[in-house]
Amino acid sequence: MVSPNGVAIEVLKGIWIVLPAYVANAAPLVFARIYPFKRHPIDMGRKLGRERILGDSKSIEGFVVGVAMGTLVGWIQEVLGFGSTLRGFCMGLGAMVGDCVGAFIKRRLGIAPGAPAPVLDQLTFLLFALLFTAILGTYPLNAFQTIVLIPVTLGLHLATNVAAYLMKIKNVPW
Repeated sequence: MVSPNGVAIEVLKGIWIVLPAYVANAAPLVFARIYPFKRHPIDMGRKLGRERILGDSKSIEGFVVGVAMGTLVGWIQEVLGFGSTLRGFCMGLGAMVGDCVGAFIKRRLGIAPGAPAPVLDQLTFLLFALLFTAILGTYPLNAFQTIVLIPVTLGLHLATNVAAYLMKIKNVPW
């Protein structure tokens, strides 16, 4: 049996390991507030049926910033001796692809951009980040960390979104 301290340490290790994905997921929103650039939608305004493929909220600039920030965090972790630039890149790219997959599914379900889609909004970025690290052979988590990070990510995502809303970075608290 694992002690409570052991569980807390494993959770913190897991958060540290997936930090590039967390940062990549948040980076486009923060960057858009700091530098209000003209955004170019990834789907270029195209529709699939009646709905946009992804919508205006998924931009080329945001995608690039997310991947870059995930890579940067991975590099910082590598410099500190506890990470890998390649893993940061995989997690950043996976997080951005997962975010786009989530948006694609939301559009198919008729959910408007920015409208809440519980679980889908909180987990697709993480699951794709982990998938990309697994595909490229950089998967770093043990089974316990993988399982525990799902509810931890749900809680962290909610808490950070509420904080971003209170700081007026986001227009909605979800």
